[in-house]
Amino acid sequence: MTEKPDDIVKSRMYARQQLIDGWDQDIIDNGVIMIIGVGALGCEIAKDFALMGIKKLILVDLDTIETSNLSRQMLFRPGDEGRAKAEVAAERLLEMNPYLKVDYYFEKLQKLPMAVYEEADIVVAALDNFNARLDLNKICLRIKKPMVEGATHAFEGHVQIIIPEGSGLQYKNKEREIENLVQTRLWETTEMEYPEYFAAQKRIEELEEEIETIKAEKITPLIQKFRREIEMVFDWKYAPELLDLTPCYRCLVPIPPADDKLVAACTLKGLPRNRNHCVIKAEVEFEKRYGHKPDLNLNDEVVKLKEIAQGEFEKLRERVFNENVPSEKRETLSEEELEEWKLNIKETFGPDYKFEEMENILGNKIAAIQTVSSVIASIQSQEALKLLFRVNGRNIGAPMDPPYVNYNGIYGQFDHLNIIKRDDCLACGKIEGEENVQIVVPFDADVGYIFEAMKITGYELDPELWMITNPMTKEIYWNPYMPSLKDPNIKLTTLKIKSNDIITITPLGKALTESEIKRFNVIITFM
Repeated sequence: MTEKPDDIVKSRMYARQQLIDGWDQDIIDNGVIMIIGVGALGCEIAKDFALMGIKKLILVDLDTIETSNLSRQMLFRPGDEGRAKAEVAAERLLEMNPYLKVDYYFEKLQKLPMAVYEEADIVVAALDNFNARLDLNKICLRIKKPMVEGATHAFEGHVQIIIPEGSGLQYKNKEREIENLVQTRLWETTEMEYPEYFAAQKRIEELEEEIETIKAEKITPLIQKFRREIEMVFDWKYAPELLDLTPCYRCLVPIPPADDKLVAACTLKGLPRNRNHCVIKAEVEFEKRYGHKPDLNLNDEVVKLKEIAQGEFEKLRERVFNENVPSEKRETLSEEELEEWKLNIKETFGPDYKFEEMENILGNKIAAIQTVSSVIASIQSQEALKLLFRVNGRNIGAPMDPPYVNYNGIYGQFDHLNIIKRDDCLACGKIEGEENVQIVVPFDADVGYIFEAMKITGYELDPELWMITNPMTKEIYWNPYMPSLKDPNIKLTTLKIKSNDIITITPLGKALTESEIKRFNVIITFM
């Protein structure tokens, strides 16, 4: 049968990887990888799979290209600024591999039809947002799709593989897990329960030459006894919790950090307290002066914004100086000592603003460098590749075990962390209908602000259908059914709520039946 020209070209393209033992190019030719986030990590991972000859990539990203992206995101070029990342990435990937299929979505991952996720063999998370990660984690757990999650910050990064329960994938080794359980049982024993075992251990320490004999007589029988016990019940008692699944992303992040928009909203209600707050305040002042928010792509507007921010920054330095050096104290200090105070304050809050800080602060940018992005993206790609083969019944290597690795680029060190699946995990554990939330509030916040903060965080709760209580004392702070407990203007400090206290928000009436979440555990932090 005559070979088609395209088939010959493709076979030449992928000839080197087919030399790898266990490789099956058909799996790649028919595979579908979904990449959420087409930034520094996503570009690298998409490039890896495009060059390997994956059948289809699904790209999802809600961002547009900025000039600062060009130093790390190799699918984008000068002149692409303002265009959707997913769309441009699709174009460049097709230039690399014309045989590739690419679907792209300039859309929130939460709004994508489940059918899009269902089409993927493996989901790769390359996100820079905690809440988006949590939502994607929830989706993958629900549809039982393996996920490879990664992130970077400056010279560090991490990768976590997430294999949901019921995915059908094999994960971990039965014999190794049985051995771990045996060792755990040994550590839990007491001298009263097994006196001969402990006596034997002492003899081993005292008489090194008798170790082998003592083990054979006293140690091994107990190990074998525990092993037989564990082997008899392993498949039904331990296997469901230890084999073929990993901890999910929420197991590691039980309480998401406060939403950046909430921190910004809080800042605007009070005085700026750090250099980031001054820029946030300046953005609001800019809008008041010019009738629109500053366009960070226009240099003139960024310069004006920087000037306003610098003014707020000078006020912050002056306030701190006046708080620490009141007028009566100033009379006792020399000019040199006063200048030293001002210099210390300047060093504490940092130097005057630079042009690029405006975009970094308002865009909540994360410190990043291409070298670390390449390392982390490569690990994600490799783990996704192994999972893709495993999903299709082939084995080119076991997924990472432990399923989490942290990389320190300063020391060139990889640390594998043996993370634990939490029974109380809100996403994959046994607790249902609860959600942990952290909110930041100004010092003069009232009860009504709690509902405003929850809305910014993503939970729009009708104050007429929810009650706020103290979970420890059971004191009621807000009850819409009781006029005496329905004052939205009462200050949180009046209620003796302190920073990092926890309150509980629970549904009433119609919300009891309509809300999936039956309890919010809310950590309140004062700013």
